[in-house]
Amino acid sequence: MKAATLNNHDPNWEKRFFTAQLKTTDGGDGMDGQYVTREEFNTAMHKVNQNFTKVEARFDVTDQKIDKLDQKIENRSDLLDQKIDNRFATLDQKIDDRFDVLGAKIDALIRVTWWRCGINHPPIDLNHPPNS
Repeated sequence: MKAATLNNHDPNWEKRFFTAQLKTTDGGDGMDGQYVTREEFNTAMHKVNQNFTKVEARFDVTDQKIDKLDQKIENRSDLLDQKIDNRFATLDQKIDDRFDVLGAKIDALIRVTWWRCGINHPPIDLNHPPNS
């Protein structure tokens, strides 16, 4: 009922009654620390909400970019792991091949030694030595 009383005595009651104090820091609108009407306040809050929505959209885009970078890092990490595994498999195969060649050379050396010594005997199977 206070509004009705104000309405009867003050023609600008609505402007003063529906106010909120909006302090601008760098508005340049001459309203620093002054009272504004509800409409001006709502307009300002609408702008704030729009800016907040824009900031949220930027964060969403940034999150998407971060997710893409994480995926790229994961893919590259998987690729590096695969390359390392392939390299170790190749090295393991090369080592096996070299031991096979070395074993064949040792076997040939034993045969030649026996032949030069005049022993005509098959090579000794190191996995199954003869009974002594």
